Amino acid sequence: MQYPKISVVIPSYNKAKYISGTLESIVRQKYPDIEVIIQDPGSTDASLEIIKKFTHIYPKIFKLYTEKDRGQLDAINKGLKKAGGELLTYINADDIYEEGALMYIAEAYISNPKALWFAGRGKVIDDRGSEIAKPITIYKNLLLLLNSYNLLLMVNYLMQPSVFLTRNAYIKFGEFTGTRRFVMEYEMWLRLGRKEMPVVIPQTLSSFRLPQGSISRTDFEGTLGEDYAIVLRFTRNLLILALHRLHSLGRRLIVKII
Repeated sequence: MQYPKISVVIPSYNKAKYISGTLESIVRQKYPDIEVIIQDPGSTDASLEIIKKFTHIYPKIFKLYTEKDRGQLDAINKGLKKAGGELLTYINADDIYEEGALMYIAEAYISNPKALWFAGRGKVIDDRGSEIAKPITIYKNLLLLLNSYNLLLMVNYLMQPSVFLTRNAYIKFGEFTGTRRFVMEYEMWLRLGRKEMPVVIPQTLSSFRLPQGSISRTDFEGTLGEDYAIVLRFTRNLLILALHRLHSLGRRLIVKII
């Protein structure tokens, strides 16, 4: 069977503690046609040394670009412009793919060649790799099963590392947006979802790491504010906006707990 080429972009900067696990999780996929584009503007820890070991052992898989960038968003968009795959995604340098993730995506693409994008389940892990926030994961997986645009407007239930775009979708809908500090993938999901919702893959594809001290924790209010501003660009439905705010309140409480 001819499997589609998958391009994975990794924005990296001073992630020596985790990046080996991220790259190992890609190697373990044993997927036959993959390219991994690593954008690192010049890490000052051991990240580059670790990455170069992988590029040396697996030169057909890993490509390192040590270009200056304007932050994570710029690094992701630079990497995607270099990508040659039929399926495109990015994963942060502390997240990991679960066993068989890329094959699940490929099989979904082969079965749905006209689809724009695909989304699988994900889970949340801590610094040590232990699963946390299980109630959130269960809730998000339920919403993913239902998978409607109105639900997506109420809450971003998609796990970013478990979302893959086709090249056609990337060409039609353009780059990811955000700020120097935040990648607002939610805006891309709503742009795509307005056209068509993703094909759902009922397997856990990735683990999203939520370490202590990460921006996802320390500036959670900023993220929620950005989310609401994004939703306002896509709907003025008062009920949907109210439910979005209600979900944001619940997210605040849960992040404080974990």
